[in-house]
Amino acid sequence: MSDVSGQDSSGPEGRVSDAPIPIVVLSGSDRLAATLPESGRRLQPLSGYKGVDLLIDGVPLIIRVVERLRASKCFSAVYVAGPARVHTGLGLDAELIDVDGRIDENIRASVETLRTQHPNSTVAFTTCDVLAREETYRAIVDDFRAAGPCDIYFPLVRRPNDVDALGASSWKPSYALVLEEGEPRSVMVLPGHLLLANPGALRLDFVYRLLNLTYRTRNRPIQYRRNVMIRGLIFELLYQDLRNLLALRPPTITFSVILTGLVVAMGLRKRTISRAELERRARKVFVTSNHRRRYPQRKVLLPVVDGLELALDIDTVEEARSAGAKMRSDAPT
Repeated sequence: MSDVSGQDSSGPEGRVSDAPIPIVVLSGSDRLAATLPESGRRLQPLSGYKGVDLLIDGVPLIIRVVERLRASKCFSAVYVAGPARVHTGLGLDAELIDVDGRIDENIRASVETLRTQHPNSTVAFTTCDVLAREETYRAIVDDFRAAGPCDIYFPLVRRPNDVDALGASSWKPSYALVLEEGEPRSVMVLPGHLLLANPGALRLDFVYRLLNLTYRTRNRPIQYRRNVMIRGLIFELLYQDLRNLLALRPPTITFSVILTGLVVAMGLRKRTISRAELERRARKVFVTSNHRRRYPQRKVLLPVVDGLELALDIDTVEEARSAGAKMRSDAPT
């Protein structure tokens, strides 16, 4: 919920991490092939409904992803967010959320569905083009529960020292992060593709807008992404601050977000930002001030994990081949 409402749906004690966790697999369309960085310039980017169009042993990738999630026994319910016209008839062992819009629109519809069917629960999101092992899902969820009350839990994946170990995914951009404040060394990390969050704690309208911009600028350099995001968010931020003014609250959102964007981008580029600082800044930006006041002990956590498959989403033909996936013969080109 936005800061303006002053409401919070975390339950009477804010202990959502103890509840069963439903998960949504995003299985919409990449309508346009991704823009790849220079390191991936010679590769063939994919577009379309990857979860349906890519087959592993003749079975749609989305079926394999759902099977792994079920087998992990980590999640109380599995949903697939994608268009019914594409997914009906596949034999999905999941409830379908019929959406076919931009990524932010699909996530908004998914969050609204889960908040209705699983009120006060942590929710999880993953994508249809990441096929992790059952034990990886279990390790992430176990660590989330052990970490204590937490509003956002987003694993970052440690990049191998030998970049060749990434194989067809060696082109993917990685980021430097200092694990402990005061340490001179940083580690290289890749974004994971599994998110656990408490929707009732978040500035959801802001999150949806940011997700759309993040998706549009994926795989682009840090400075480019920062500039596009700040420009794309400025009117949304000013609108939220105006609403705060009308509600007699300090108009601090615009300043906080822009400052955070500048500090984070500079820290990532110079390899000086620590995980703890990134977590603190993310909490201030994404979690409503009302929720932070009510539950000061709750956290935003960005653990660094070794489950490499969480970072290996399939963006290119070469990555599909490496994962043992083939394109359906009747898939649109």
